This record gives sequence, C-alpha cells and structure tokens, in this order.
Amino acid sequence: MVVALTDEQIQLTDSMAGFARRHGGLELTRSQFEEIAAGARPDFWPTLVAQGLHAVHLPEEFGGQGGTLAEAACVIDAAGYGLLPGPLLPTVIAGAAVAAADPDGPAARVLLQAIGAGRTAALLLPGDGEIRATAGDAGWQLDGSAGPQLGLGSAEHLVVGATTEAGETRWFVLDAGAPGVTVRAQSPTDLTRDVGTLHCAGVTAGDVLTGMDEQTAQGIAVGLIAAEAAGIARWCVDNVVAYLKVREQFGRPIGAFQALQHKAATLFINSELAAASAWDAIRGADQSAVQHRIAAAGAAVGAIGRLPELVVDALTMFGAIGYTWEHDLHLYWKRAISLAAAIGPVTDWAGALGDPDLPGRDFAIELTEVEPEFRAGVAGALDAAAALRNEKPGRQNPEYAEYWTGPQRTALADAGLVAPHLPAPWGLDASPAQQLIIDEEYDKRPYLTRPSLGIAQWILPTVLTAGSDEQRDRFAVPTMRGQIGWCQLFSEPGAGSDLAALSTRATKVDGGWRINGQKVWTSSAQRADWGALLARTDPEAKKHKGIGYFLVDMTSPGIRVRPLRTASGDEHFNEVFFDDVFVPDGMLVGEPTAGWSHALATMANERVAIGAYVKLDKESELRTLARRAGPQDEVVRRALGEVRAATNAIGALAVRDTLGRLAGHGPGPASSVGKVGTALLVRRVTADALAFSGRAAMVGGGEQPAVGQSLMMPAEVIGGGTIEIQLNIIATMILGLPRN
Repeated sequence: MVVALTDEQIQLTDSMAGFARRHGGLELTRSQFEEIAAGARPDFWPTLVAQGLHAVHLPEEFGGQGGTLAEAACVIDAAGYGLLPGPLLPTVIAGAAVAAADPDGPAARVLLQAIGAGRTAALLLPGDGEIRATAGDAGWQLDGSAGPQLGLGSAEHLVVGATTEAGETRWFVLDAGAPGVTVRAQSPTDLTRDVGTLHCAGVTAGDVLTGMDEQTAQGIAVGLIAAEAAGIARWCVDNVVAYLKVREQFGRPIGAFQALQHKAATLFINSELAAASAWDAIRGADQSAVQHRIAAAGAAVGAIGRLPELVVDALTMFGAIGYTWEHDLHLYWKRAISLAAAIGPVTDWAGALGDPDLPGRDFAIELTEVEPEFRAGVAGALDAAAALRNEKPGRQNPEYAEYWTGPQRTALADAGLVAPHLPAPWGLDASPAQQLIIDEEYDKRPYLTRPSLGIAQWILPTVLTAGSDEQRDRFAVPTMRGQIGWCQLFSEPGAGSDLAALSTRATKVDGGWRINGQKVWTSSAQRADWGALLARTDPEAKKHKGIGYFLVDMTSPGIRVRPLRTASGDEHFNEVFFDDVFVPDGMLVGEPTAGWSHALATMANERVAIGAYVKLDKESELRTLARRAGPQDEVVRRALGEVRAATNAIGALAVRDTLGRLAGHGPGPASSVGKVGTALLVRRVTADALAFSGRAAMVGGGEQPAVGQSLMMPAEVIGGGTIEIQLNIIATMILGLPRN
C-alpha cells in the first residue's frame, strides 16, 4: 500500500516512481558511493527541480506547486521505494517544517524561495545537539555542535534550533558556507545519503524564524521519514513475492511452501500497517498538537523503528543471496537502519506514547456539510427513540444493554438504524458517507444505547440476499428488533478450518431434509432460537459443491446442546448434536448445493466484525499498571506505547479504507490485515499484562484482571478463523503466491 490515498496522490506517486526508475538506478548509485558520502548532489537533481518534485508542498509564490504535506509524503514514499540517492528527504523536511510555521517571515521567505529554486537544506532540532544562542549587540551568536544528521554534507542551508541562556528555543537559517560554520562529513551507514556533524563557532545569525515549534517540526520530520520507510517496506514485499514465485526447490516454486507463504503474508501485513502509520502521522499535522504528537509517536514506533527488522525478515526469505553485496537488499537495509537512528531511540517514543493519561487517537471523519437532510432525519429518529425504553433482556445476549428489546429498539429497527447498511426496508441501504453520519449522530447521544445484531450481523445479510421472500418476512424484522437469537452451526470436530470437509448430512425426505451430525465451537447455541447450518446435501459432489445452507429451529426434536467449558471457566461455546432433525424445505436458503457460496459471504461478514474489535479498549489493564509507581514504570509505559502504536496503525488502516469507499473505491485488504493485526495485538496485550502483574497473577478467582483477560484471549484470537488460515488467504488471494 502506498501512502497516497486520492487518485491525484496516486498519480503523483507513480510520477515520482517513474522518475526514480529513469534517473536513479541502483547501478548508477553504486558507482557514486564516495561522491554521495562527500555530499555531492546527484546528476539528476536539476531535472528533479525542473519537474518541481522537490517542492510539491511549498506555496507557489516560493516556486512550489501549492500542495500539502500529504503530497510531499507521496513523493518521499516513491523515492524510498526507488532508493533515490541524495538530499531530497532532508530538503523536503526542512522546507515543510518552515512552511508550517510562519512562511511570511523574512528568514522563512528567503529559505523557501531558495528551496523552490533548487537549493538543498537540512533541519536540526534542539534535541539533535547542543547549539547555544547568545544575544549580543550585533544580533545572535551561535556556538556548539549538533548531529550527526542526514544530508548535512549536501545541504546549502541549515535550519537550526538553538537554546538561549534562558532555556528558550530560537530558530535560525544558516548558510552552510558562512564564517564559523563547519560541517564534518562522516562515514554514512546509508550508502546512498551523506551524513555529517555541524559545528558552530561564533556564528553570527540573521533573522529569527518565527512561529516554529519543536514538536511540530519533529512531527513533520517523523511523518516524512515514515513515508520513506513505507516505500522501503513496500519494496521488500514486492521483491520478496516476485522472488518466491520464480525461485524453485524440490521441483516447485518456494512460494508454494506454507512456511514462506506465512512469512510473506506477515511481511505484507507489517508493510500495510507501516504505510497506515505513516499516513496517519502526515494526517496528524492538521490536527491538534496532542493528536499530532500521538500520531507521530505511533509512526516512529510502528513504521520507522521496526523497519530494520522488517528488512531482515525480507532478507531471510531471499536466503543467502539477499545477504550478498551484489543484491540490492543490503542498500535498503542500511537506509532502514539510518532512518531508525535519525529519530532517536524508539524506546523513548514508545515511552512517551505510553503515557496513560494521553487521550486516544482521534480517527473521526468530519462530514458536517454532507447530506444535511439525511442527517436531520437520522437525528430526529434517534431523538424520538431516546424518549423510549427497552424492558426485556435480548435473546441474542441478555447480559448486555445493546441486545435488550422493547419500544426503543423497535423504533430504531423500524427506522432502519439498527443495521443501516442493509437494504431497505430493513436498513437504509446507507452509503459509506451516510453510515458515517449515522455513527456521528449516535456518538452525539451517549445516553442512547446503540443496538447490536450480535451473531445475526453475520447471518442476516445472507438471508436477505439469498433467502426466499418467506424467509425474509419471517426473520428480518424480529431479528432487527432483537426478538430472535441466532447461532452459527458451521465448525465440526473433523472440519475446523477446512470447513468444506464437513460431514453433517442433510438427506432429502418428503417435505424437507433430515439432518444428522455434530457441530462444535458454536457460540450462543444454548440460548439461540435459530441457527444457520451447513450440511452436506450431495455426498457424491466435490466437497465445495455438495453443501446446503439451512435455517434451523433450535427447539426442533433431535437437537441436543452440550455447553463446553473453556479454560476461563465460562461456557461460551457449545457442541450441538443432530439426531434425525427435520428441517422443512422452506428453511433451505437458495439451492441445495449453493451453501458454500453463502457460507463464504457469512464468514466474510464475521471476519470484518471480529477485526473491528480493536475499537474496543484493549489496553485498560496495561494503562492501570502504567499508572502505578515503581521500578517497572518506564518498562510498562514502553509496552503500553508499543501496544498503542499497533492499535493506532489498525485504526488508521480502517479510516483509510473508509475514506477510499467514500471516494467510490471498492474494499481492499484492510479487513484481512486488520483481523491478523488485531489477533496479534490481543495476544501481546494479554502477555504484557501478565508479565507486569508479577506475583499477583498467582491469585485467581477473578481478582486479577490480567489473568482473566489472558484466559479469554483465545476466543478472540481463534474466532472467525485462526491467524494461520488468514495468512493463507493473504498469501494466495492477495499476494498471488502459488497454492500448496
């Protein structure tokens, strides 16, 4: 996934990628390592400047193209993918930081005009060294050192944050050739970009840059570095997948080996989440200072800090060839190491993000001016429902308010506001924009409980789409009103992930079907009124072809439900036995052998729903532990920060997917990536909470929340399909690796 989101941004990314292929070229770069390390600008720089790709984000009055930071990130993303050498990233960072402050100040105008004309620059934050600013009769004098920093050797102008005697920060633009300014080149880790250290000795500085803020400048820098990291991660995925498709061992492509498929799928997931984090950091620059800081920290931890390990993961799939000097991978690896070093210790970023008092990431999508009449209608229906009350526990799950039934839920169901994405008259056939409007209006009314369909949210769409008029009339409205509880009768003891291998039989009899067999891991079967059942209707057909999809009355004679007590001590799941259970013809959904396609639709809805669990608060126990004083406090905060970075990346991925749908694009791989990401996140949170609980975890009986969360964790991780099955799907259906 590229950082770009809109069609125009994608075109800009493609344009920059084409430039990198034409004018960069790793063979040419390899021949210029010494010149690059000495700060020489690459030969293509004038052409890059002529096309304006270095200044897409600067105002037109300064020679830029009038774009935003997001457009600059698109350029940097593509440059990272192509490993374009030279000072592009440092120059873009310096210009973006100054343009975001006060571009009309005299010092800012001079710098931005110079960058627009093709001059190079670099940014040095106060934390990058110790530059002291002393006020005198002739102005400010700068002394001290800073660095090492990327691009200092090739920079013609330096944006420097210096500390005054009063402890305040002042910002200056220095000419790299000014008296007292010395830039010492150092041997770079990244062989495609120079690195140096700045030394100031009695440097007379000119006008002060106004409006500059250290955290804002740092956040901009991190966002753009993360964009380059996203490009490198994407290069790793594309080249690993291409290699796995052609490299053969034992007479077949190694991409058919499941172990490598899972590694490639995991690499893809990490790449997608890195791009989402980078995009979020760029987006955060337009939000409040606190939100910008949260987004930048998430990108620092999730996209930049983890990039070197991501490249190593790619290397292991190339094998020994990827470790050679001739292979391009080591150049990307070295740049990844350099980028991670450029932002400082990632543990510091994780610790800052792990402040338990930080607010959550704001992923709201503002649609205040969109469809005002629709919004008014929704608001009126919600206000009318809020005046009513529910008085009965819901059939789906009596423990939670979102399942209760009564006048309020009936009013919301009849207004199409229980599942507005469903077609009318059961929903509103709401567009993505309308669904967001409905979400906003519900959020404005925290006193109004938003109903949930529970398991029925996976089953009802299949009934409405493929069922008969009689089935829709019988089940839709009562289900929407919470008057019917459902269970899903898919898994079997001998057919877990290989669902098409099920053996429960449906034998045709007069007026219906006779069901015999066993289901397992069935949630809510002990209280469900109806179940969606898969059973084999034609044992002679191929296993995917001979399956029927039935709606079964759970009170039918011959059904026996046996609760399964899990390690947590709870009875969430059940075994369900069918002994000559009669199901009328009218309860078969579609054709007798069309059940597999209906099952796929149901499971797709299930996986999307389970992936959305990340919206719930997963970090409460870690947050509680982080608030406790003690020697492990910083360690816990870092763990909490890493969890938040992962959570925010998944949230950003979901927002990107939503915005894409608002723009008319179809769904992408976000649900599959989010499902695996969420499952891994749940595992990490529970493991961390146990580790930091210490001796307290010896006490059970519900007294230690971390223990309870850990024992409940498998239900979330396995539900909707194991991680391994989802990795198989990503590897073969998204990455196109050969099936085993």
